[in-house]
Amino acid sequence: MLSSAIPKRLVVSLVLVGLVSLFMTSFAGLTSEHVSAQATGTNLKDLKFGTASTHQAGDVFIVTVDPYDENGDVNTALANVTYTWGGTCGSHASATTSVPSSTVTASSGGACTGTITVTATQSSGDAETHPAAGTLSMILNVNALASADPAPTYTDPSPVPEIVPDGLTAADVGIIIPSAGGSFTEVDGTASITVPAGAIANGTAAAVGIVTVASSGLPSPPAAATEGASSGTFTFGSSAVNVQWYDATGAVQTTYSLLKPAELCLPFTQDDLNGAAGGPDGLGIWRYSGTEWVSLNSSANIGTGTVCGTSSSFSSFAIGLDVAAPGAAASGGVALPGTGGYSPSVTILLLALMAGIVLVVTGSLTVRRVLWVRDIS
Repeated sequence: MLSSAIPKRLVVSLVLVGLVSLFMTSFAGLTSEHVSAQATGTNLKDLKFGTASTHQAGDVFIVTVDPYDENGDVNTALANVTYTWGGTCGSHASATTSVPSSTVTASSGGACTGTITVTATQSSGDAETHPAAGTLSMILNVNALASADPAPTYTDPSPVPEIVPDGLTAADVGIIIPSAGGSFTEVDGTASITVPAGAIANGTAAAVGIVTVASSGLPSPPAAATEGASSGTFTFGSSAVNVQWYDATGAVQTTYSLLKPAELCLPFTQDDLNGAAGGPDGLGIWRYSGTEWVSLNSSANIGTGTVCGTSSSFSSFAIGLDVAAPGAAASGGVALPGTGGYSPSVTILLLALMAGIVLVVTGSLTVRRVLWVRDIS
């Protein structure tokens, strides 16, 4: 018998699947249909504004007013509406606009309290002006700019000494003074250091030099991590230097710190780029602190062929080539496909609707056949 050949669970499942398909299809189009069915007001009936706005002198900002239509909805798309702006303690980019907003520049003359005013007039339909009499206004408070901190002053030694350390020449070091700082570029090289004003103590002078060293004579990089998002280590690139400081007499300073960080730049090669995990992003400068290697805040400049970083303390520096994180090469950077923001097309919705109808009809016919067979049995 047919009733025994077709399981009741299958029949019920077909009907449920069809109903779910119809529901999903109808829901997918509900929002757009609902919005399009709503009536849109066309007549300006009211205008509402803020109460106060506070800014610094010279600030440029946008102020907005809310136009309401006859439905009581905020409707910024009302046609043939002109907004007239004015007020005190500030100026408007345009006194008359067709949009319910205006760009305002707060007075740059200092602290003041004034107003921002607006009137809206619709020239067609139920031609109206809101407010009917006068203008809407909001308070504009302008705060004076805070007094700028006075420029720092630095005292240089007078006269500035010529510093020539033992065994070197004047060309082997750069003179650094408090008021202007200073810079030095390695002789016959492209490694350089730039020291800002105020980096050394008032009334003093110092000298700095850069000497290229072999990376084979430097302490080894740290051991690589066995797991995590970073390997935590590097391999030596093509550049390594010692930055040496001298006092005003030319005496070597075994330790030296600046009040402000200096910028150190080291040259890199194409082999460095090829050997760093991440290419240019994998190039950096590392400093040996005496006990460990420390990564500087640094970045590569392809145009100049240098990697630059900042430091207030000095010793040995080297270009470090990032090593890939554990498992990064094996994973191949596989990413799951993005699915966010998917919106089914009209064709897919129609097909889903048709499939739902077919499933409902098929299920209904099957149920009727089963009942008919049961009745005649």
